[in-house]
Amino acid sequence: MSLKNYFELNQPIFYKLLSNCFQTQKIPHAFLLVGKNSSEAAHYIVKSLICENDLLACNECNECSRIDNHNYGDLIYANGNDETIKKGKIEYIQEQFSKSSLEGKSKIYLLENIENSTTEAMNSLLKILEEPIEGVYAIFTCQNINRVLPTIQSRCQIIQLLPNSKKILIHQLKEKDIAEDDINVLSEIFVNFDECKKYVDSEIFDDLKLEVYHFIEDLYFHKENLIINVETHLLKKYKEKEIIHLFLNMLVLGLKDLFHVKQNMSLTYPSFKSLFERVNDDEKNIIEKIELVLNTDYLLETNANMLLLMDSMMYRI
Repeated sequence: MSLKNYFELNQPIFYKLLSNCFQTQKIPHAFLLVGKNSSEAAHYIVKSLICENDLLACNECNECSRIDNHNYGDLIYANGNDETIKKGKIEYIQEQFSKSSLEGKSKIYLLENIENSTTEAMNSLLKILEEPIEGVYAIFTCQNINRVLPTIQSRCQIIQLLPNSKKILIHQLKEKDIAEDDINVLSEIFVNFDECKKYVDSEIFDDLKLEVYHFIEDLYFHKENLIINVETHLLKKYKEKEIIHLFLNMLVLGLKDLFHVKQNMSLTYPSFKSLFERVNDDEKNIIEKIELVLNTDYLLETNANMLLLMDSMMYRI
């Protein structure tokens, strides 16, 4: 499925509005996309502004690829989730776009998660939007529109994106040609591709998947090795709570598979089937283990010591 067809099918409001804008050549100087899954749509608008192969972006030409890699000379990009957008960034945009175009086409600034901007940056941005320059386009995304100044909203074409369904996420992951286990796990834990894409083909994700396998194997067949193996291979390597959260969620899916294999149901980890078939545990015990892992994951959100929490879970499990 082409990206154009994907938007036509899954984001019909976005697709129709964008098509009308480009067909009539009445393209707003500023778009504000609202939704957790807005990054791909925002990049698609940018591509459509410079792609010469079609009315909307073909997503196949060299120009479209340059947008994916953020190496188009007249594109300025920032993401408020990576670093708070500050006044200096907006002043830099003003300065750069007051000069001649490097590419001879549209000048574009793409600011994702714009709600993570300082008040000074928002006010500076408003001044740019109040006096738009021909050939300069602003593409903004946000997840919480209530944190974006109403005066900025009023100067943008706002598009509320529909939430992605699980089927869409699975389709996007399949296009990446990754293992069935990975598709199953990522689509269970995350709600959209933007959230899980950093783990696609990631060494971290592969490590955690292996740790889930070894955890369940040690839990049932080498209990004396459980704590030392987790401390040595998982906790010594990964100190970030985000990674341990992900591991615990992946572990829950593995423990649930112990039910699934008994009922001949589809497994989240089909490659672990032979291990799961060897486990002999009753449903009550499995449920208790799942609840213990979930409670540990919940407590991890507090300021509790991560190492002590994990050790406590392993002693009790």
